[in-house]
Amino acid sequence: MKEELCFDDILLLPRYSELGSRTTPDISTMIGGIVKLKLPLMSAAMDSITGERMLIAMDKAGGVGILSRYINMEHDTEVHKQVLKIKGARSAGASNVGCAIGIKDNPTETAARLLAAGCNIICIDVAHADHSKVYEATRQIARLRDKHEFVLMVGNVCTGIAATRLVEAGANCIKVGIGPGAACTTRIVTGFGRPQLFAIQECVDTVKHLESACTTSIRMISYLNGHRNISIIADGGLKTSGDIIKSLWGGASACMMGYMLAGTNCTPDIEGQRVYRGMSSRSASGRSDIAPEGVEFPVAYKGTTEEKLREYQQGIKSGLAMAGAMNIEELRECECVKVSPLCILENHPRLK
Repeated sequence: MKEELCFDDILLLPRYSELGSRTTPDISTMIGGIVKLKLPLMSAAMDSITGERMLIAMDKAGGVGILSRYINMEHDTEVHKQVLKIKGARSAGASNVGCAIGIKDNPTETAARLLAAGCNIICIDVAHADHSKVYEATRQIARLRDKHEFVLMVGNVCTGIAATRLVEAGANCIKVGIGPGAACTTRIVTGFGRPQLFAIQECVDTVKHLESACTTSIRMISYLNGHRNISIIADGGLKTSGDIIKSLWGGASACMMGYMLAGTNCTPDIEGQRVYRGMSSRSASGRSDIAPEGVEFPVAYKGTTEEKLREYQQGIKSGLAMAGAMNIEELRECECVKVSPLCILENHPRLK
């Protein structure tokens, strides 16, 4: 049995720098070879995080929002609400808009409606994406590229072989993370998951090496899309901008944030309350026939979304400056060290 590590288990080692300022590094990134983000952040596809206001705020900051599903709502009503929010964000000037969908109720038709409304990132969002039905939905939706240019993001997975299968099906963006989220209880309820940092690294490494050990069908996908255009999104487990830096160092093209945005002014209210909840929680799913794999809890007001995103942007730039890196690619040249549990205490402010 091998040991695997999460964010708090490592620290990156500073490198020689000739940067003139901490504001110098370029933190832009490409998603799926199609969407360029000035800020490598996405807001999570959660009903307590991303609505129309968050879509606009994320785009304004240089990132992108992924509009949540309404999983306890009648399907046509759900899609209609998503279409209205996408059009609203586009009308407000948003250049990039993402939207999550499920795999029931004709996902290809749903994706086509969302793309026609102005969405340019379709996210097939399920708890366990290493599944035959997900691969079939991915193959069908990928065919919409004949009419639309868009990123097809699929998740969540935590192994390289699952990432390979999703790429083979037609995804050009893989969402990684099983159970690390602040409101997720999947690991506790099911016993399954993987430390997030190693999950990111394995999926990144696998995608990088697809060319040298792949089937004919993967070679065709590579010919059409280019494996250098496949992006890995780190979804879950983030607590600080330092965790974002470690995710980018591990090879992620961008990070998806839920709790780090919870309580800010652009998050939607849930029944008039400011809460944070997992989409597999009982209250979000509305289902009583399966075990909930998420929780809901109230959150205090944390200020404006704009202020928080600016804080995270500055933290990411400071991280690159510590690496002497002009861009995210150069950040990945850093070395890391494994630390003891006591180092985690040493990392944080202490007042005595």
